Amino acid sequence: MPDSTSAARLPVRLTINPRQRQQPSVDLLTWIHRRPEYRPVVRQAGGGGGRPGFSDAVIIAVLAQGLLPGLFNLLQSWVDQQRTEASIRIQAGDTEVELQVSGRTDSARLLAQATEALRAARESGSGSGPGPDAAG
Repeated sequence: MPDSTSAARLPVRLTINPRQRQQPSVDLLTWIHRRPEYRPVVRQAGGGGGRPGFSDAVIIAVLAQGLLPGLFNLLQSWVDQQRTEASIRIQAGDTEVELQVSGRTDSARLLAQATEALRAARESGSGSGPGPDAAG
């Protein structure tokens, strides 16, 4: 098991699945790609080369943990404007958690919950399973 310092440096794999009640005015991938630091690492999972079973709504990314705060802020602003929800599956090393994002979710709280959920999952040794609901 990696110590907390090396675990904080692990790249994080995100799977973002927006659930839309209506067609958004700007899709999530376009929204994220407006920021150049995310353009090369965030891509649509559907279509050419995506994992089987992912719908076109799923977006995946592998990025440094230091980019998470900005990405969560972008996700939260998109969720607020589109009046929708999203689920995020976060994997760091062998540990994976899932969080729900709604219009009531604070992005700083989301980051804290993701960090805590990953730490707790690492400590429990389970490495997967349902994470906390961040939609509070």
